Amino acid sequence: MASPTASRLLSSFLGLLLPSALAVTLLAAPSSVPTAAPLPATPAPDLRPAAQALASPTYQTFTINIKHDLNKTKALADMKRALTLGDAGGMQEMSDAEDRESLIALCKAEDWGWYMPNDGGVAIPIVWDRDRFRLIDGHTTKVHGPQNGVTPSRYINVVRLREVATGKVFGYINTHVISGASRDAQLSNMDRIPRLRLHLRMLRLEIQGLFKHTEHVFISGDLNVNYLADRRRQNPGLPTDRLGDLVNFDMPLTGSFNPTSLLDYGMSVKRNGGLVKTDASIVKGFNSDHWAIQFTYRAIDLFETGPLFNAPAGDVHDRRRALDRTVRAVQDAETGDLVRVATSRLDDPDLLGALTSAYAEGAAVQVVVGAGTPTAAEQQLETALGVDQTQPSWLRRCVGSCLGGTGRQEANFVLVSRAGGTTELAMISSAAFEAGSTSRSTDVFRSSSAAVYATYGAVFSRMSLDTTDSPKVRTVEMGPGYTAQLYPVPALPFRDPVLKALKPVGCTEARGLRTDDGRTNIRVAVQAWSGERGQRVATRLAALKRKGCDVVVVVGPNVRQGIRTVLADGGVPVRTSAVGQNLLVVDGRHAGKAGAHLAYTGGPGWTDLGVGSDGVTLVASYANAVSDYLDGWSRAWQRGA
Repeated sequence: MASPTASRLLSSFLGLLLPSALAVTLLAAPSSVPTAAPLPATPAPDLRPAAQALASPTYQTFTINIKHDLNKTKALADMKRALTLGDAGGMQEMSDAEDRESLIALCKAEDWGWYMPNDGGVAIPIVWDRDRFRLIDGHTTKVHGPQNGVTPSRYINVVRLREVATGKVFGYINTHVISGASRDAQLSNMDRIPRLRLHLRMLRLEIQGLFKHTEHVFISGDLNVNYLADRRRQNPGLPTDRLGDLVNFDMPLTGSFNPTSLLDYGMSVKRNGGLVKTDASIVKGFNSDHWAIQFTYRAIDLFETGPLFNAPAGDVHDRRRALDRTVRAVQDAETGDLVRVATSRLDDPDLLGALTSAYAEGAAVQVVVGAGTPTAAEQQLETALGVDQTQPSWLRRCVGSCLGGTGRQEANFVLVSRAGGTTELAMISSAAFEAGSTSRSTDVFRSSSAAVYATYGAVFSRMSLDTTDSPKVRTVEMGPGYTAQLYPVPALPFRDPVLKALKPVGCTEARGLRTDDGRTNIRVAVQAWSGERGQRVATRLAALKRKGCDVVVVVGPNVRQGIRTVLADGGVPVRTSAVGQNLLVVDGRHAGKAGAHLAYTGGPGWTDLGVGSDGVTLVASYANAVSDYLDGWSRAWQRGA
């Protein structure tokens, strides 16, 4: 919670940014239209809303195939025992109505929820402990019809569950494929293999579809392919080949159907998934011809406060890490939520898809983009959202600067009122939302601070008016650990935020996070650096180097030679790298404090044009964030040419 002083400063700032007419509009907006107003203080009956998602407890789940011809007593005994193995689970082969009635009665007695739709996937129920989860929605997908003497119709069941304590969303998929198609992971029966391959293709699509808006996804089922052999053979169209790039196969490497055959699968999403397996074990002693498998996971908060960096030298997932996490935030929005985007340019197809999907699902989506020739993605988004700002959703294109400066729009952030279990989420990017940004070192800062969300929301509201932003107050304290430096800046050089940040730096007798030799560390990574302003900043850094500071700089390939010369003449080590950010980290003596640590991220380039452009530099001053930025900077330095 912000301090009283910070709250007063924030209120003053909001008053400056929001003209009275706009404030009245926000206050008078119908309750059905999401606005930037704070979320209701009264919680829903079964949720605990929080400005930051609480940590989830250990998640245990299970899968069990209960043989269809067990008698009622033995089948019920297996069901009862299965419910002791986790918080949610999947069962297969529940084709007997008597067994399903027993399961429903058991779930009612134990206060468990169940999903087994009568229109299809009734034989593959998903169950969950209602003390932990509540059902959001579910659906069943038919894979193929029956064939006499060969197989019944086959289905895939999918549910989304809300974790009661945190509000996070967990997804569960359960299925059961045709039997007898594959013996020991071979293409044994070519009459049945096409149905098996079709089922796995459709299972892949269901996993991808669920993961688009649910980060904690678990998949269970009897896939009737021996994974112990399939992981070696990898025949086309079977689980390892069809799903191996998408999921982790989390089963223990021992049999569940018999000592050498593992037909019962439990899987989690491999990249950017919210589940990390800590244990998996075969649980013996069931009446069925299959033993159960129990899985234990740690749930990861994908929106945990702090920076997340991409890795431009990695594979496609590493390169897109920061951008994909931003896409994830939008994908997790639900009906009635508010999604706001400010960016200099938008051309990433995944973010376009997330925004249009959120709009189609009932979220209000508002977008401010910079001037210039519209990208195809921006044009599509404008067609979908419209430009009427009296409506809940719209797109606004700035004319030059959105705030009346002499530069251009260079702010890049996404605000989501609720993403899964996280409310008031701000995703502050160091780069525009372009697919090409993945080839450069970039980061996104994740924050669920109410004060940060409100400040960026007020900036967004002001930008949406496309008018002059004239207040002289250009620095806003946003509570402990956060400050915002606002652009455009009225005059140079005295108000230059970068020079202002460097002015109180002392170089010796420092006790920062990484100052073993007593010198203040200054780390810089800048993609755009030029002009008279750039010369002043470079001169100041060179002077600090001569005074004893440990100054090291990474620059983008387009940084002008004049800047490099000033730094080199001052003895500052400089390395060129694929930089897509404007970052300054000060670790040591600052403003008379020997143990200060500050990271300045997300603002416009260090150019004459940049100082008159729209933007917000987030200043983080708590140790974990600054330490993460130092590590991110080090990786950019190591990748340099």
